[in-house]
Amino acid sequence: MKKMRRFAAFAVLIIAMLAGVGYSAFYINGPDVHARAVILIDSETKDVLFAKNEDTPFPAASMTKLMTAYLVLEKMQLGTFGWNDEVIISDNAANSEGVAIPVKAGDTLTVRDLFMAMEIASANNAAVALAEKAAGTEAEFTEWMNQKARDIGLSEHTRFVNATGLANRNGHESKMTARDVAILAGRLIADYPDILAISSLPDYTLQYDGSVIFTTNSMLHNLDFSFKGVDGLKTGFTNAAGYCFAGTAENGGTRLISVVMGANDRDERFIETKKLFAYGFKKPYFPPVKQALAKEIGRLGL
Repeated sequence: MKKMRRFAAFAVLIIAMLAGVGYSAFYINGPDVHARAVILIDSETKDVLFAKNEDTPFPAASMTKLMTAYLVLEKMQLGTFGWNDEVIISDNAANSEGVAIPVKAGDTLTVRDLFMAMEIASANNAAVALAEKAAGTEAEFTEWMNQKARDIGLSEHTRFVNATGLANRNGHESKMTARDVAILAGRLIADYPDILAISSLPDYTLQYDGSVIFTTNSMLHNLDFSFKGVDGLKTGFTNAAGYCFAGTAENGGTRLISVVMGANDRDERFIETKKLFAYGFKKPYFPPVKQALAKEIGRLGL
């Protein structure tokens, strides 16, 4: 009898997962999100569909690179340099901490390789090298980042300290509000829509040495986190920021932008993003199978 009850419990669990979250609980009350701050906006109308602590500044980690990407693409649009132009890796870039591609000072890479490494794999040394290519020094580039933030209407809460989102020498990190991240992501997509062809790539082979880099966006390849229409945009992590993700998805002619700041672990930022997209697009939300099974097993004491 006990085995029968356990079997029935698992059967109910599977049916529940297949049915998704109940309409009334999810779409009337809104998703139960676990992060410091989140926001979900309609990219075209700019309507805020869901938000939590959206105007409180937090460390932005590598979501900072959204601005780095915007300014590099602006320079290319102006004809200052092109995708195939060469960049010599400086000591400053080579000594970048955190995620990096395997290069050393004096190596020469194309703008394309560096941009792909920054956007897809979140390589910090690539971001610094591009900043130096665009402005001469990372410090000058950072000043430009802050000026551009004001120009496109980001709040005074947003302040960049470098091109990567890492802590600077004084221990300070770039800070943004979730709303500002969403606004910046929207401007990046609107002004340079080709960014989505890059941010949606699961991997890329560097021309420099033939090595393959892989995306940090698990929503592009992990079935537990996947959501139809996701094609970007930027992950982030530092100890101070927690796990972050600026996501975007297009479904039925509507594009939504989500921002999750300060999730507790690598996977949670994608789970929360999936909840937000399900809510915004009025689609069923299916919790990750492993997570749901673990929760039910714990409840049953199996």
